[in-house]
Amino acid sequence: MTGLLLDEISERASSGRVADIYEDIKQTLRTTQVNLIYRTLSVHEAYFAAAWEALRPNASITYFERCADSLRMRMTPPMPEDVPDFEEVLEEECGYSEEQIAGIDQILDAYNYINPKNLILVDALRGALGGLKIGGVKPGFDEDLDPLPRAPYPAMAVPELIQPEEASGEIAEIFERIQSESGVRGVPSVWRALARYPEFVSRAWAFVREEQKKKGFEITVSLSQGAAGAAAQEFPHPVELSRDQVRELGCSDEEIDLIEKKLDHFIHLIPQTNVSILLMKAAVAGEGKVRRKPFE
Repeated sequence: MTGLLLDEISERASSGRVADIYEDIKQTLRTTQVNLIYRTLSVHEAYFAAAWEALRPNASITYFERCADSLRMRMTPPMPEDVPDFEEVLEEECGYSEEQIAGIDQILDAYNYINPKNLILVDALRGALGGLKIGGVKPGFDEDLDPLPRAPYPAMAVPELIQPEEASGEIAEIFERIQSESGVRGVPSVWRALARYPEFVSRAWAFVREEQKKKGFEITVSLSQGAAGAAAQEFPHPVELSRDQVRELGCSDEEIDLIEKKLDHFIHLIPQTNVSILLMKAAVAGEGKVRRKPFE
């Protein structure tokens, strides 16, 4: 298990400049929640502010949405022949209502929408920090520079996260299982949001964990990482935030090394998580809905 500590500033605990950036992130990325990558980078406030300023011009245009849509499609893994029917199982064995199953589906859609965006942005930051030229490429279509609508989709859920340290009973056991079997210290937000449905989470993790061991899953994750990196490098607007520039912000080499480790962590975690989300989507809503863009 990795020893990386993902300390964070929660939305509720945020104030001042961090709170303002959080709100702008939600409006710009069209999401109801500030994801963990931003909450843990905000601990390094000077870097966080500069990073969002560098990312925002690309995050707010049509090119970015189009790249995220394409990446989301690439994240669809090969489906096993025996995809479980969780809707039937949850209704018949666990007594779940249609509303509860719809709630699960809405959580999956919320994270499936935003994760491809997050991966591209993290790749851009990591590339810039490593000295790569990120962005500054003339777009293929004039409309790629058109501004995106702001604000989340009206149908997007507002996930309530259960903190791992506050979990008890069955949920605590599931969180511990996720951490021990995935080798990651910490529980991804989607599992924390789904934790109000423990019967589903227990079954979903067992299904996903078996699929994660397959070559097709590994290949899908690798291709997703490559596609995200390529999309970031072809941003219309340059992203300039090199190690020297971060040092000029007042960050020590030790802090920069930690930021680098956090970015590397999410470059691996985000695609693994979203490929898993699409497997769960198939089991909850049917394979026919996996490739549909959420909320459209």
